[in-house]
Amino acid sequence: MRTIYNKRAKMQRAELDGGTQIQFLYKCITNGGYVSFNKVNAETNQLESLFFAHPVSIQLCKMFSCVFLLDCTYKTNRYKLPLLCIVGVTSTNRSFYAAFVFMSNEVETSYAWALECFRTILDQKKLPCVLVTDREIALMNAIAVVFPGAKNILCKFHISRNILAHCKKEFKNGKEWEKFNGKWQQLVDSPRESDFYQTFLEMKTEYEIAYPQVYSYVVTTWITPYKEYFVAAWVDMHLHLGNSTTNRVEGSHSQLKKFLEVSIGNLATIWQTFDQMINLQHTEIKRSFGQSTIQTNRVFSSSLYSDLLGYISITALEYIKKEELRARTGHGSFEGCTHKIKYTLGLPCAHDLLSYIRNNNTFPLWMIHDHWKQLTLREIKEEQDIKEENEADSKIDVEIEGILRRYNNTSDLQKQEIKRKLRELMDPSSTQTLAPSLPTRTKGRPKGSYKKFTSDFKSTKRDPSLFEHVLKSEQLSLKMRPMRTTKKEAISEKRFLKVVQKEMPAYIRDYISDVVDVLGDGHCGYRVISNGMEMGDDWLQVRNDLSRELQQKDILYDAIFGTTRRIELQNSLDCTTTPAPLDKWMTMPDMGLIIASCYNIAVVHFSMFQSFTFLPLHSPPPAVRRTLFMGFIHGNHFVQLKIKDDCPLPPTFSIWRRYHEEIAEQW
Repeated sequence: MRTIYNKRAKMQRAELDGGTQIQFLYKCITNGGYVSFNKVNAETNQLESLFFAHPVSIQLCKMFSCVFLLDCTYKTNRYKLPLLCIVGVTSTNRSFYAAFVFMSNEVETSYAWALECFRTILDQKKLPCVLVTDREIALMNAIAVVFPGAKNILCKFHISRNILAHCKKEFKNGKEWEKFNGKWQQLVDSPRESDFYQTFLEMKTEYEIAYPQVYSYVVTTWITPYKEYFVAAWVDMHLHLGNSTTNRVEGSHSQLKKFLEVSIGNLATIWQTFDQMINLQHTEIKRSFGQSTIQTNRVFSSSLYSDLLGYISITALEYIKKEELRARTGHGSFEGCTHKIKYTLGLPCAHDLLSYIRNNNTFPLWMIHDHWKQLTLREIKEEQDIKEENEADSKIDVEIEGILRRYNNTSDLQKQEIKRKLRELMDPSSTQTLAPSLPTRTKGRPKGSYKKFTSDFKSTKRDPSLFEHVLKSEQLSLKMRPMRTTKKEAISEKRFLKVVQKEMPAYIRDYISDVVDVLGDGHCGYRVISNGMEMGDDWLQVRNDLSRELQQKDILYDAIFGTTRRIELQNSLDCTTTPAPLDKWMTMPDMGLIIASCYNIAVVHFSMFQSFTFLPLHSPPPAVRRTLFMGFIHGNHFVQLKIKDDCPLPPTFSIWRRYHEEIAEQW
């Protein structure tokens, strides 16, 4: 192993060619055609902040400038610099990295500098309509200054997690908490302001006296100052393209850290990893454009779509198809329509399509927002008319004359400084800028084993959030609680085990040693996964994880299920209320492959109707393999099964054999 490390270090030194890591970094950025800006400490000459954007990403930013999502991630570099990721959305619903910013801190001035840099790469005539963030006050203040015309939306998912972390402990039992959480979700999803104030009044009546701390927290922390930032009645008046959470950028963080592997790389090696990842991302985006341009889906064979096929993305067509079906079954009554589709997606609502359906006229292209019409990644070079328009701005005669005047009127020392800066402009790799200072490590070994410290030190895994600590503590308390406290409960559990065994195929009944039941509220399938993955009762996180899996691997799942079914599955995962409506329940076998691939585990599903083994599609098995056993009973409820080691397994789901990647063959 040491030989490998030495060889790798030797190769890195050869790449530097006698220069510093910062010089090598600037050389790579320049040669790659990136646009970059930096901020250097005037006293120490150390790099403080670095902004960089890939040339193709800049083009994507100009094509898809409606919505951007911003969030910081950590543990990406040896200097412990926070990394601000800015992510955009294409017409085919694929995420792309718009820009990266390493920052020395997360204060308002740093965010403002980063956003000013980002603004320079955008088309100044098409600035963002919506910017989605967490409740990071410094970032929100910077957005208000740099992008005053953009709507800042706060992530609903993170707000719900904050509510859980601060409020759940105040409730005496799970049912009371679930009731409150359902009311909160109803408040957040209020389609109109009148609905919001009505629901808020109900919440005030029910909880202001009974749970004063809970009521005070939600009102003072969220409702009063920020309701316009996350409640549907206000948020859904803006073109956010379905992005009301930062899950898209969180998923990008996860992908990024898979490429990084460790958190102790320097900025030069990290940039090389980023460059590789971004280029792969652009390849996938181009492929998705090709699918929308060339591929014809029989679902859209109707003459209604003849003017749209090949001109807008399949994603947009799917949304329109859903509205068409709603128009056909709506019996002509759409008085309660809030125009959500029109405002948030830039697409026609069902009542807009009704007259075209009745007269069998084609849906016109003018009803579709330009975002969905961008299906070609043009060459990096600007078009001729844009070149002519910007020709005056590209001239630097006045600036050169100003530099010469200043140079001639300064001292010898100042002339040397001007020359040094000009050399850096001509050749960025000649910079004298120093790398950021490394974090200071105190004397002595931290508490815990050295091995554990070393692993954590290199890991890119983020630290747990407050709500995760809450869920973990609940999980531990449940483990510590005795399984059977009375003879009556013991008899009840034995009867339930027998009931479940009768609902299972005959060949595995004797192998079921125990059953873990979960709350039957429409989220039971996702609760089983959460429990099996030792995530506590965080069914909402499971829904978000699976949604992210479908989104990141949309081409793969389009091939397996078809675009229509893939979007239906993704929509079924979008549910934060309890109980969940029927169309938001887990369905098998469709979800089996998605669960297995998302968590890199084997999933074994038993029922009287169908039993399958699901394996991951795109990842090799981990060092310690895990298997989740699920049972489906009464035709409407999932439970977790505890199975004896020698239990016979059902056949592998046939679709896996056709679509799994070579790397997953080891399963």
